[in-house]
Amino acid sequence: MAESGFSSSSHFAFPNPTQLVSIKLDETNYLAWTAQFKPILKSHNLLGFIDGSNLCPAMFVDDNAAKNECINPAYTSWQSRDQLLLSRIISSISPALVASLYGLDSSFLAWQSLAARFASQSKSRISHLKPQLQNLQQGSLTCASYLTEAKFLADQLSAVGKPVDDDDLISFIIGGLNPTFTHFITSYSFHTREASMSFFDFRSELLNHEIILNRHAPLNPAPEMSSFALYTNRPKFQPVKRKL
Repeated sequence: MAESGFSSSSHFAFPNPTQLVSIKLDETNYLAWTAQFKPILKSHNLLGFIDGSNLCPAMFVDDNAAKNECINPAYTSWQSRDQLLLSRIISSISPALVASLYGLDSSFLAWQSLAARFASQSKSRISHLKPQLQNLQQGSLTCASYLTEAKFLADQLSAVGKPVDDDDLISFIIGGLNPTFTHFITSYSFHTREASMSFFDFRSELLNHEIILNRHAPLNPAPEMSSFALYTNRPKFQPVKRKL
């Protein structure tokens, strides 16, 4: 029976990642690099090599084989594939990082070394992204640009292992909307009391509301009167920023 992730053939065709990964790993793009590299490994059932779950078979199947130096074919096959994977990892990183892998003779050791090297950067990235998303304000941005920025921050958090669910993401977005969207916020709060809304449905509703506001903009009262009306008629609902 063939080993997991390999055919019984001694020839194993693993694609050159430089043809599939558009960037080389450097000090600034570890998350983007792993996001592109891991699907290649997964598609070839090779994740076990870098996470340690696919262990190397014994060099000799028993004492008699060791005495006669009959090397286990599964061991030879595993080593061949592991070294090919190691070479692919090395070829996909910048020359400045290659030196950090000297002496590491397996794909597992190389991958874990890179992960450990950039782990602190990932933690720092999380601590930087969280407050950015929680305190995001629309300001002069259109709704489309504002939503894109919020989704980008949420996606970045997901990339470092801190996914943001749609309810929290929408809550952060609502908390930063301009006062002209007070009516929309109130309507949204009432609408979602019994049912949650996906981010993409929320996006459609907000963009449609913005179109309506822009269409009737010339009919709106002067800014001073509008601000006073918003202040005196402000609904009791105030979006609460949730902690990630």
